[in-house]
Amino acid sequence: MSIFSNSAASPAQELRSDRRRFLAFTGIVAAAPLLAACGGSEDKKGTDSAASGKPAASGPWSFTDDRGKKIELPKRPERIVAQSHPAAALWDFGIKPVGIFGPQKTEDGKPSPQVGNVDLSKTTSVGTVFGEFQMEKLISLKPDLVVTIAYGPMVWYIPEDIIKKVEEVAPIAVIQLMGVAVPDAVKRFGELAAALGADPQSAEVKKAKADFEAAAEGVKKAAEAKKGLSVAVVSGTKETFFVADPEFHGDVKFFQQLGLDIVKPEKAEAGFESLSWEQAGRYKADLLLEDARPEGGLTNQQMTEAYPTWKAAAAVQAGQVIDWQTETPFTYQRFVKVLNDLATAVSNARVDVV
Repeated sequence: MSIFSNSAASPAQELRSDRRRFLAFTGIVAAAPLLAACGGSEDKKGTDSAASGKPAASGPWSFTDDRGKKIELPKRPERIVAQSHPAAALWDFGIKPVGIFGPQKTEDGKPSPQVGNVDLSKTTSVGTVFGEFQMEKLISLKPDLVVTIAYGPMVWYIPEDIIKKVEEVAPIAVIQLMGVAVPDAVKRFGELAAALGADPQSAEVKKAKADFEAAAEGVKKAAEAKKGLSVAVVSGTKETFFVADPEFHGDVKFFQQLGLDIVKPEKAEAGFESLSWEQAGRYKADLLLEDARPEGGLTNQQMTEAYPTWKAAAAVQAGQVIDWQTETPFTYQRFVKVLNDLATAVSNARVDVV
């Protein structure tokens, strides 16, 4: 059976069709040291002002981000500009950014999966393309804080050459996602949201968390009932077949924590092992999670029609291929369906088809 993945994978959710530029970035990630906070101790990061509950609206405010950088302001930030992923996360905790940058709409004009529940009519775009950032729009919004994410050392969607200019407008809070399992990432976004004035004990948040935990338990029970079921997470482009490394991708890492036997590629770099289509049968699995992003990659049907190694895969022949929803923001609300769909697929899958 085969395992393939698309060139821009993992954090490349955002790059959409510009995969070459992302691959250049992933080479940097692979070679560079991780941010100080990645895998760091809790004493290097925290909510600071929110440590003892909901912070006061007035008075000094501080937050230590996942770079270990302590942001200090004279009062709690109210006007937030955020990259798509953290914008979606903050939105579900009750914090509504006034501005957003990163993917917002698909090519057909529909809201991108990456913005989650964000109402785009109630926020202002300061850029949509990876590596581009509209400083004039940012300045016009008069933000108190800019929030983005990181995969390793790279600050996501803010070009390195303008980071200092952005920081002259407002400080940047960075949340690390590389290798961070979904529940841990959601908790971290919740800490930031609480520091910004959200109520982490609100009825809405409690219900969302309960629904998320129930869905996660469904995957866990399905995995326990299907001992021996092997799962590979893959993506394909015309040139390359990619196999995802569960230690890099927070969603896949979480699936593994719930008991799924996820194939780990031997030579992963920046989240994937890159293979030629002739090598696509190197790894075997009973169930395939295949990159569902419409831009830049290939669908299951396209790969079946074009590549004999994919068509010959046991999971493909058994009809055991489901979408890997790589663009889902890490929020309790958005991951319920992902987990429920996964539990159903695992429950319905046959073991040892390879």
